[in-house]
Amino acid sequence: MAAKKQEWQVMKQLPVPIDIGPEFQYHSVSVCPVLREQSSDENPPMPMPCGHVVSKQSIMKLSKSSSRSFKCPYCPSEAVASHCKQLHL
Repeated sequence: MAAKKQEWQVMKQLPVPIDIGPEFQYHSVSVCPVLREQSSDENPPMPMPCGHVVSKQSIMKLSKSSSRSFKCPYCPSEAVASHCKQLHL
């Protein structure tokens, strides 16, 4: 840190990674940014390979079939519905 001439008090991130454990890594509520609906057991959030998360219904509407690729609504990445896995909250 002395070589970079930075003080840790003014940094936005800690200079060392800290493992906080899985019990502290969660989202209390997930809302699909495409359909603007809260997730549920029937319509769970599903991360796409690019990292964006939308609901299962959104993925089904975008893909129109499980084998057909579709474009992410937020970036130019292509995805296939079968590559999107359910995110457990």
